[in-house]
Amino acid sequence: MSKTSKDMRKVEMLQNVRQTTNLRRVLLPIVVFLMIASCAPRDERATAVTNSEPLRAVATFFPVADIVRQVGGNHVSVETILPPGGELHSFAPTAKQMKLLQHADVVFALGLEAEPFLKTMLRGLGRRHPRVVELAEGCWKLPALAEHEHLHAHEEAHHEELVDPHVWLSLRNAMRLAQNARDTLVALDPAHADDYQRNANRLITQLRDLRHILTERAKAWKQKKFIAAHGAYRYLAEEAGLEQVAVFEPLPGVEPSARWLRDLMDTARRERVQVIFAAPPASSRLVEAVAADLGVPVFPLDPMEQTWNHTEESYQQRMMRNINALDRAMRR
Repeated sequence: MSKTSKDMRKVEMLQNVRQTTNLRRVLLPIVVFLMIASCAPRDERATAVTNSEPLRAVATFFPVADIVRQVGGNHVSVETILPPGGELHSFAPTAKQMKLLQHADVVFALGLEAEPFLKTMLRGLGRRHPRVVELAEGCWKLPALAEHEHLHAHEEAHHEELVDPHVWLSLRNAMRLAQNARDTLVALDPAHADDYQRNANRLITQLRDLRHILTERAKAWKQKKFIAAHGAYRYLAEEAGLEQVAVFEPLPGVEPSARWLRDLMDTARRERVQVIFAAPPASSRLVEAVAADLGVPVFPLDPMEQTWNHTEESYQQRMMRNINALDRAMRR
């Protein structure tokens, strides 16, 4: 039996035993949205804060929330929609998250179609929803993977070229997120403009230092190519001078076919890939099995989408852990 046939047999066996769940649909009944929306305040949101209470901000997921929290300091109260352990691409909002939006002065999102649940939530609240600010405005962007463009061409026919939404894994883009958060908070709460400027400057300095550490360490890395469990890491790879040559998931949350995995393994051998990256805390059985067959290690690399319920680490701390993981994996 040829090596390719053996790979196919192994892939098919693994897929038969792997649990499959479809987490891509938002199933919250519209009747719940309408009930909540009917209780929403009738007054339009003010464009600026006029009292001494902290600004009530709601953020969609971790990188947005943490950056707004650091820039806002004591003047902003930040709640996060995506709960600990929630999956960005498949999260189904509940009445609890809807109430967060009802009482918010402003909602901070990334944009770039990264939060599919947010449009559904806003639609449920009707025209009385709070102002929404997309922090990815002005970020540098990578085009979406070819597979993503092909599979979603019929859905996005009215859009221009699709982009990879994982811009927060670029440290240069993280600086832009901080600047946009600062500008929004200054406009909403000019009385504390100096504090927002000071907090943003401190954060941007720390992000710039991290980017310097990344680029300096990358100069010593012998490995330049890797395979990813899913395609979140391209911005980080670009800034580190690395190349993601293949990805396990055709789309976030979509199971790879046997043919897809066979092509992935062929690509890994042809490109002599020596590293696979997967999101912590543990990679899947499929990733581990393919890694064992290829004879390469799996290293954890945090996509930084989820809020972890066991820690309150900042964006900078989690990014530093990623830099250390890249250093261990690519220096070999």
